[in-house]
Amino acid sequence: MEPSALEIFARATAAQNDPRPLPRAALIFAHPDDETIALGARLARFAGAHMVHVTDGAPRNAGRAHGFHSLSDYRQARWQELQQMLETAGIPNISRERLEIADRDASLELTRISRRIAEILQAHRSEVVFTHPYEGGHPDHDACAFAVHHAVAMLRGCKDQVPLITPPLIIEAPFYHADPAGIDVGMETGTFLPAGRNAPERQKTKEVAIALSPEEQKCKRALIECFQTQRETLSCFQLTEERFRIAPEYEFRLPPHNGAVFYDSRPWGMSSQSFCDLASEAERALGGRNENRMLTVLCTAFPFAPVSVDAAEGAEQILSRLDSALDDAVAAKRRPPEVLYA
Repeated sequence: MEPSALEIFARATAAQNDPRPLPRAALIFAHPDDETIALGARLARFAGAHMVHVTDGAPRNAGRAHGFHSLSDYRQARWQELQQMLETAGIPNISRERLEIADRDASLELTRISRRIAEILQAHRSEVVFTHPYEGGHPDHDACAFAVHHAVAMLRGCKDQVPLITPPLIIEAPFYHADPAGIDVGMETGTFLPAGRNAPERQKTKEVAIALSPEEQKCKRALIECFQTQRETLSCFQLTEERFRIAPEYEFRLPPHNGAVFYDSRPWGMSSQSFCDLASEAERALGGRNENRMLTVLCTAFPFAPVSVDAAEGAEQILSRLDSALDDAVAAKRRPPEVLYA
């Protein structure tokens, strides 16, 4: 019997010293340091996981702003910090890769990232994937959430392929989003967006908040201190708990919440409207998310019904009209429903 989602969730988010076996895990985050924000107190459990960073952590115009002579120097420093963190956590040899996309550019590569992550999840036969929620904090975070959800959807739609794998459970940790009082107030860290337009009440999922012991807080603080280039940003995150939930379904063609998202107010080259437009374009390129597409069963063949193309209401005539309508919908870039002819 396959383990239930709740059982996988419980084992995946267990404390550092929990004796239960960890599910095969993928850690897929936008930037080096995101894995530490999400999982720092229990990161040593993931020595057997596969870690993926979608971007290089170095925005194209940020090298000199952080005191480095070049963008290349800044990028190298970011990855040296990551290696130092992994050594401090006791997992220096964890399997890992990065997708070589510039920081803040992930939204421009949604289709490619989604397909690559699907390949990674299948190759590693991942049972669980930790990633970002869709929350409007950073465009790379939202791009990562989009790619993971669509990669899992692709695997879910290919269950008839060999080798057969069960699509992994998506678990997310909160990062930051616009303060509920408004974008002018700033950002809120460490909490999930409440149920709303993009995570309706009916989709509320299992969520846990795990209080960290003084020793766990000390451990996580030591890991965070490895990222000296990010110390100002990381100082905004609390160390008293780690929070996780089973990811709800998102509608990426809509912003994650009403009003302006956090990066609408930042000079990061991406707005929430632009992200939604890019998400819509990527979904069309990926063929849509099959699990969300309506299946219409059409019963068109009857005993003694006329069968010639020109026969009034003949079965072939009906099917010919349907095929023509579907072709027109594709040509107009509308997404037709799945149709099963019976």
